[in-house]
Amino acid sequence: MTKSYLICPLYILTMAVVPVWLAFPPSLRYPLPIAINKITAVNFTCDSDNFNVSVSTHLPFKGLLFAKDFAQECKSTGDLSNKIFISLHTSGCGVRLSSSSTENGDIQMFYTVNLVIQQDRHLRQISDQEKIVKCQLKDEDLLLKSKALEKTLTNEILGIKLHQRVGRMKDEGWSKELEGKQLEEEINVALSAARAWMEIVPENSEDKGYDTLQVGETALLSVKSTLPAGIGWKVVDCVAHDGLGDSSQKLLDEHGCPVDESLMPALIYGPIRPIALMHHQEASTRFPAFKFPDRDRLHLSCGLQLCKGPCPKAKCDNQTDEIRSPRGFSQITEGEILDRLEVFNSVEVIAPEIDDLRSGDKLQSGKWKNWIWKGVVYSSLVYFSSKLCVKSNLCKPILYINTYWHLVYFLFLSHISLSFFVDEILI
Repeated sequence: MTKSYLICPLYILTMAVVPVWLAFPPSLRYPLPIAINKITAVNFTCDSDNFNVSVSTHLPFKGLLFAKDFAQECKSTGDLSNKIFISLHTSGCGVRLSSSSTENGDIQMFYTVNLVIQQDRHLRQISDQEKIVKCQLKDEDLLLKSKALEKTLTNEILGIKLHQRVGRMKDEGWSKELEGKQLEEEINVALSAARAWMEIVPENSEDKGYDTLQVGETALLSVKSTLPAGIGWKVVDCVAHDGLGDSSQKLLDEHGCPVDESLMPALIYGPIRPIALMHHQEASTRFPAFKFPDRDRLHLSCGLQLCKGPCPKAKCDNQTDEIRSPRGFSQITEGEILDRLEVFNSVEVIAPEIDDLRSGDKLQSGKWKNWIWKGVVYSSLVYFSSKLCVKSNLCKPILYINTYWHLVYFLFLSHISLSFFVDEILI
C-alpha cells in the first residue's frame, strides 16, 4: 500500500516536470555569459553627398561596422583601436532622407542610417549591436547646385536686355525696382532658397507613426521643389535599385512617362504655391511597395529637369514602350531645358509573408521531427508511469488525462504529417 502512495505522486510529478524540461533546451537553462564591447560614443556629420559616422568602443575593436543589409559593400574594418570610422554615400547604402516640421512651421531635414556593429570580422554573434544614427542637415546642404540656373537668372534680370524684360519679370513676382544691387540681392536670396528633395512614406504615415512598408502596401512618392519664380521643373528617368546599382528597374522614362503603370503610375503635379520670389510645388504618385529579393531597402532615384519657364509637356498613353509613338511625347510647346539634377531616397520594405513562407520551407521538416521526438519521449515516460500507477485506485482518474493527451498528440501528428505531405506534392 505504501508503494502505491509513492507511485501516484511520482506519476503526477512526471506529468508536470517533463513538459517543462522538453520546452527549455540546455542552452536556455544554462546560458553562457555574453561579452559585449560597449559603445561609448557615436559622432557623425552629414551633407548632401556623404554621411560620416565615428563609433568609439570601450575595448579595442576588431570587427566590422557596416550599414544594415550592406555588409559587404558599405563597411569599415576595425584595426584594434577604440574608434572606427565609416563614410556612406547618401544615394545608397540604406541612407534615408526624412523631414519634420517645427513649431514655427519650418521644415527640418534628416538623414538616417541603421548601422551594425559586428564584434568579429567574419562571424555574426549574439553580442553584435545595431545603432540607428540620425543626422540633421543644414539649410544649405540641400540647395540646388546649378551653374546653369544661376547664369540664367543673372542674364534674365541683370543682363543687357533688362529693360525689355521688366514686364515679364514683374509677372513672375520679381521686384519692380530696376536698381542692379537690389535685384542682385534678390537673386542671391532666391538661389539660397532653391532646393528639391524626394520623400517615400506609407500612405497615411502620420496616422501609422512608422516608415516601414510591406510588399504590396500603398506607398506615397513625393518630389518637392522650391524654385525661383519663372523656373519650371519636371521629374524624369526614375529608377528603382538595390542601393548599389547591381539590380535596378526603370519606372519613368526620359519624358516622365511610366514604363509600367502597375509598378508606378505617372506623377501628378500639384498647384504652385508662391512664397515671396519663390514657387513651391509638389509632384506625387502612389504605388504598391516592392523590393529586391536580397535586400529590405528599396532605393529610388529620379532626374529633376530644370527649365526656363514651364518644362516641355509629354502626353503619356497606356500603351507599352514597344508600340508607343514616339515614346509618348507630344509636340513641345515651350520651355528651354537648363539643367538636370538628381533626387533620391530609400525606404525599408519587408515581406513577412514571403519570408515566413521561406522559413517554413526550410524549417518545416525539422520542426515536425522535433515535435515528434519530444512527444515520443513524453509519451513513453507517461506510459511507463501509468503502468506503475495502474495498481493504485487513486491514480485511475489521471489515466483519463493520459488518454486525452495521447489523443491530442496523435491528432497533432496527423495534421502536421498531412500538411507536410500536401506541401511536398504541390512543390
